[in-house]
Amino acid sequence: MSSLSRRQFCAGTTAVALAPSVVSTAGTAVAAPSDAGLGASFAKRFAAPPAAAKPKIRYWWPCGEIAAATLDAELKTIADRGFGGVELQCMMTLEPQKYGWGSDTQTARLEQAVAAGRKYGVHVDLTVGPAWPLLAPGLTPDSGQAAQELVYGRTVVAGGETYTGPVPAGPAPHSGVTAQTLIAVQAWRCSGDPAAKPTVLEQGSLVELTGEVRDGKITWTAPKGDQWVLLGYWQRGTGQAAVTGQYVAVEPAYVVDHFATAGARAAIDYTETHVFTPRLRRLLRSNGGNLFEDSLELDSALHWTWDLLKRFEKLRGYALRDRLPVVFIDKIHRQYTSVTPDDTPDFEFSDGGGARVRDDYFRTLTDLYISEHVEPLKHWAHGLGLTFRAQPYGTTLDTPTVAATLDVNETESLGTAPDYNDETWHWVSSGAVHLAGHEVFSLEGCATLNEAYAQTWPQMLKHFNTAFAHGVNQVVYHGFATAHGLGEKSWPGFSPFTFGQGGNGFSESWGPRQTTWADTDKITGWTTRMQWLLRQGRPQVDLVVYRHSYVNEARVPAGLTGFTFDFAGSHQLDGTRVKARRLAPEGPAYRALIIDRQPTLPVDTARRLLAHARAGLPIVVVGEPPRRTPGAHHAKQQDAELATIIRQLLKQPSVRRVTEQSGAAEALSELGVRPAADTGAAPGLLATCRTLDRGALYHLHNPTSNTVTGEVILDGAGRPHRLEAWTGEITPLGRYRTEKGRTAVPVLLVPGGSTVIALPGSGRARHAVAVSGGDVTVTRSGRLGLRATEAGTCTVTLDDGTKERVTVPEVPAARQLTKWSLSVEAWHRGTDGARAVTTHQVELDGLKPWSDIPELQDASGVGTYRTTVRLSRLDGAHLDLGRVTDTFEVSVNGKVLPPVDQISRRADLAGHLREGDNTITVRVATPLRNALRVTDGFPAQAHKPRQEYGLIGPVRLTPYAEVPVRG
Repeated sequence: MSSLSRRQFCAGTTAVALAPSVVSTAGTAVAAPSDAGLGASFAKRFAAPPAAAKPKIRYWWPCGEIAAATLDAELKTIADRGFGGVELQCMMTLEPQKYGWGSDTQTARLEQAVAAGRKYGVHVDLTVGPAWPLLAPGLTPDSGQAAQELVYGRTVVAGGETYTGPVPAGPAPHSGVTAQTLIAVQAWRCSGDPAAKPTVLEQGSLVELTGEVRDGKITWTAPKGDQWVLLGYWQRGTGQAAVTGQYVAVEPAYVVDHFATAGARAAIDYTETHVFTPRLRRLLRSNGGNLFEDSLELDSALHWTWDLLKRFEKLRGYALRDRLPVVFIDKIHRQYTSVTPDDTPDFEFSDGGGARVRDDYFRTLTDLYISEHVEPLKHWAHGLGLTFRAQPYGTTLDTPTVAATLDVNETESLGTAPDYNDETWHWVSSGAVHLAGHEVFSLEGCATLNEAYAQTWPQMLKHFNTAFAHGVNQVVYHGFATAHGLGEKSWPGFSPFTFGQGGNGFSESWGPRQTTWADTDKITGWTTRMQWLLRQGRPQVDLVVYRHSYVNEARVPAGLTGFTFDFAGSHQLDGTRVKARRLAPEGPAYRALIIDRQPTLPVDTARRLLAHARAGLPIVVVGEPPRRTPGAHHAKQQDAELATIIRQLLKQPSVRRVTEQSGAAEALSELGVRPAADTGAAPGLLATCRTLDRGALYHLHNPTSNTVTGEVILDGAGRPHRLEAWTGEITPLGRYRTEKGRTAVPVLLVPGGSTVIALPGSGRARHAVAVSGGDVTVTRSGRLGLRATEAGTCTVTLDDGTKERVTVPEVPAARQLTKWSLSVEAWHRGTDGARAVTTHQVELDGLKPWSDIPELQDASGVGTYRTTVRLSRLDGAHLDLGRVTDTFEVSVNGKVLPPVDQISRRADLAGHLREGDNTITVRVATPLRNALRVTDGFPAQAHKPRQEYGLIGPVRLTPYAEVPVRG
C-alpha cells in the first residue's frame, strides 16, 4: 500500500464513528443486543415507548362544519400515523350561527371526536374557546368582562392661562366600542418642551383635577410660569374579536379581560352552559388531555382592568394614580407590534424614575394574569379531569413566572423562513420549567409564513432537534386540516392558513392530502422515542442566566459556546438551595449563575445570591453589576441596601466579575466550571443532558450548515451506547476514551443531524481508544471488530495500552449509482376537483431534480427509483443517498429496510445484500408546491420558484469489511 493510499484509508477514522454494528453477510460481525447498561425495561420502553410519549397534532376544524364521517376517518389516520393526541381548534365557519362555538352541531362533533379518539387511542385536547385569544360569545365591546384598555388625551396649558372645555379625549376607539369611563384628570408641570418625546414632567408637580369635572368638562387655571400638560385618562373596551374575526361562535364574541377573574369566568360560564354536555364531560374525563390557551395576541392601547389601581397599590405598596403618565408607551400593546418596554415612553419624570413605575406596572399585569386568569382556568381544567397547557407569551408579562404556574408550558417555533434560527426568546421559560419540576416542556412546531405546501420534514426535524437541545420534550405538530370546509371541496382541500391567502400562508397542512403522509409514522416514531428519552431522569443544565424582562427576549454572554443554559428570574430563584456547589441540586443542578449586564436586581434576590455564593455557588458578573432595584417603592432605601449586598457578593471567593462578555469563559474556568458535554473539539454542536438514577443520556445536535466531526467529552462513566431513535436500536460503541470520570466519544453529524449517547455510570468493557484506520465495532459476543472500507493493515490501540495489528482484506471500491428507472405518480387536481394521479416513466443516466426533467418540472407526488447493482460477497455496505426531497423509504431486493434517518440519509445494507444482482429501490414523496403552482386558485404559489424534488444524489454505495480484533 502506498503512503498516499494509507493516508486516504486512515482518513475515514471518525466518518463511521457512530455507525451501528450490523448483521454481516459474511458472518463476521453482528450487532450486539444491549440495554446500554440501563436495564432491560429501559431498552424495551425505548424500542416501544408508552403512548403518553407520542407527539400531538393540531386539528383544524371549520367549527361544526366538519362532517361526522370525515371526523372519524381523520382521527383514525392520525392515530395510524403515530400521534398520541390531537388539539381541536374551531377556527372559523361561514355559518357561525349554525356551526359555530356554542351550536348543537359543534358540541356534537366535540363529543364524537373525544369518543373516536378513545376508540383509536388518541387523547383529545380542547382549546379554552374558539380560535384565539380567549373569547366569550355574548359579550359586547362595552361589556364589563371584555378586554379593557387605558388611553389618554392631552392638551398644553400655558402658565397663568385658563382651560375651559371637555376633558381631553383619547384616540378614537375600536369599532363597536361606545362607552368609556373617566379614570382621572391631572395636570403636570412640563420640564422643557411639552411636545418632546418623552415629555418630561416635573416630579411632585401633580395637580389632581378629577373632582373638578362637571358634565364631562373642566375649567382650570394653570399656575404662572412654565407650561403644563392637562391629561384625561379613559378606560374602555378594546373591541378585539378573534384573530379569525366574527366567524367562530353562534353569536358575536369578544376577547375577555385577561387581568380580571370576571373575564375568565365569562368564557368558562359560556362553555359550561352552551358547549359542555354531561356526555362531553364524561368523555373528557375518560379521554381528555389538556385544556389549551394559545399565545397572547392581545390588542389594546395599554392593558387595563377595572380595579387595576386598587390592585396595584395593594401589590406594589404605593399609588399608581400619582404616577400614571409614565406607564404609557405608544403602541406598547398593539397586536404584533415591535414596541417593547425599552422603547421611549410618552412621558418621563424629571428624576428619571418612570422606568421603575413601568416595571411595577408590568409586574402587576403578570401577577393579575396569573391570579385572575391562569388560576381560574387551571382550576376549571382540573375539575374536568384535564391539565392546563398554555403559551404565556406575546405581551408584556414575565413569561417564565407565568410558565411556572402552568401544568404544561408551551413555546412556539414561529418563523418567516424555512431555515430555522435558534433565537433565545423561544427558550426564556426553560429555567422556570426545570426549577418548577415540570415533566413536560412543550413546543408548537413549526409554523412558517408563506411556506404552506412547501415545508420539508428535514426542516421540521431541525426545528425539533434545536428545541430538544433547549429542554423541550413535547412537540405539537402544526397541524392537520380537515379535508373540506368553508365551501372548499377540491383537492388539496380546506386549510385555515391558506384560505383567502392565494393558497399560501403559514405551514403546514399535514394529512392524506400530502404525498409524505404515508411516511409520517417514521417521523412520529422518531419523535416519540426522542420525547420519551428526554423525559427520563431529570434535566442537567450547566449555567443559569439571570433574566429580568417583560418581553420575549434573552441573551447569553458571548464566548460560552459549549455550555448549556437556562434563564431564571427572581421568582424562579425563590426557595432554591446550593449543595456541593450546585444550584437546585435536586433539579437542573446548575454549575454556575451568570449576571450579564443586568442593571436591576431585587434586594431579596441579591440576598439569596449572596447566600448561594457563600455556600460555594460559582457566580460570574459580566459588565457593571446591578446598581438599582427594579421597583419604585422605597427606591432609595432599597438601592442603598442593594449596593451593600453587591459589595459583599463581589468579595466572595466563588464570584468573579469580568468587564467584557469575552471574559466569562475564562472566569468559569478559574472557578472550575466546565460543561457536562465538552464540544470544544466538535464546534457548533448543541448538547442536552438528562441524569438518571444510574447513568446519563446526552442528546447531541448539529444546528450548523456544515458537517461536524470531532470528539465530545461527556461527564459519566461506563461503555457509551448510541440510541437510534429512528429504529429503537441500542448499539455499544467500540471506540472511546475515559479520563477522570469523563468519557470522550467520536461523533460525525451532518447539518441538522442528531444522536443520543447513553452512559450507564459504571462498569468496564474492552474497547479501543484509538485506531489508525476504519473504526471499531462490537460483535454479538461482545468482542471487538474493525470495520474498514479499504484493504491494508491498521493498528488498534486498546484501553489497556496494547496495540493490535489488524489486516483488512481487499474491499470492493465504492461506486456511484447513476442509472435509475424512475416511475412517478404525479398528484394533481382532476377535472372533477378530486385528486387525480398521472404516471410518468423516466430512464435516468444521471440523477437530477424533477424541475430539470421537462415532463416532471411542475409535478408533485411519489417517485420510485430502481437500479440494479452486481456485487461480490460483502460483509456490508453503506448507501448514501445524497440530496433527497422529501421523505424516502429504501428497499433492497424487495425487502423494506427499517426507517432510515431522514436527515443523514445513510442506510446500512448489511444483511440485505447478496452475491450477484441486487435491486435497490428508493421511494421518494415530495411536497405539493410545484403542482399547486399550476393549479387554479393558488396565485400565491404561482409566483414562488420551483422546488427541487426527488432523489437528487449523488447516491454512493460503499462496501466495507468486518475483521475481528483479537484483543
